[in-house]
Amino acid sequence: MPNSNYQTLNYLVENQIAKITLDCPPANLINREMTLDYHHALERAGSDPEVRVIILSGSGNGLSGGVDLKYIENFNSDEMMEFLELFYVQTMKITRALSKPIIAAVHGYAREGACTLAFSCDMIIAATDSDFGYPGVPNLAAPPGMHVWFLQRMIGRMKAAELVFTGQVLKAKQAEEMGLITKTVPPTKLMTAAEELANRIAMMSPLAIKRTKELLYKMEDLDFTEVPMEAAKALSSAFSSADSKEARKAFLEKRKPRWTGK
Repeated sequence: MPNSNYQTLNYLVENQIAKITLDCPPANLINREMTLDYHHALERAGSDPEVRVIILSGSGNGLSGGVDLKYIENFNSDEMMEFLELFYVQTMKITRALSKPIIAAVHGYAREGACTLAFSCDMIIAATDSDFGYPGVPNLAAPPGMHVWFLQRMIGRMKAAELVFTGQVLKAKQAEEMGLITKTVPPTKLMTAAEELANRIAMMSPLAIKRTKELLYKMEDLDFTEVPMEAAKALSSAFSSADSKEARKAFLEKRKPRWTGK
């Protein structure tokens, strides 16, 4: 049974994987309570030495239908700003600061804020029956927030403009072809595929994964002239770690490494 004290999601740790499942029927709509629950679950997984990888998924018919429009219906600009500082700003800070990779396992629908949750993860496995949509312009008469950044970085401005101006729904296969997601699998294989990927990562040095994740996001914002030196620093500094020494020794001795995370 899930170990959960949350109202809007379930939390379970097994085999070094923390599984966070949005569970707020009927559509797992996002509000302040769910955002706070998600932040707490992420930080809980991040501080648990038994957890190596995190999987985010949704119960029911999809990951999430996005932000609850009834919740924000009567918001003014100040109230919306307060909520978005929590949902956008704090979510990005927490996910980027985590030393452990997050895999989104997406089935059914992922709309607007659900796409924010998915694309703030490090990898996305999507069922072939899933689709992604950014209906900020048609549904809110407002820019679709974080997706302006995510989509431009991942698929370029031209295609991003089409998706965000029209609110067009993007099928999982299309998203895979564009490089928006890691891969697609049949719906019945979704959690198996996510767990297989998580298990492969969990076998690696936790220190190496932590440092690699830090480097991925650091390099994203660097000018290329800074990249070679940053790469050299990251790789060379790792060589003094116990895990790096163990990795080299295990390779030469043709055995599995024994990680200490140091």
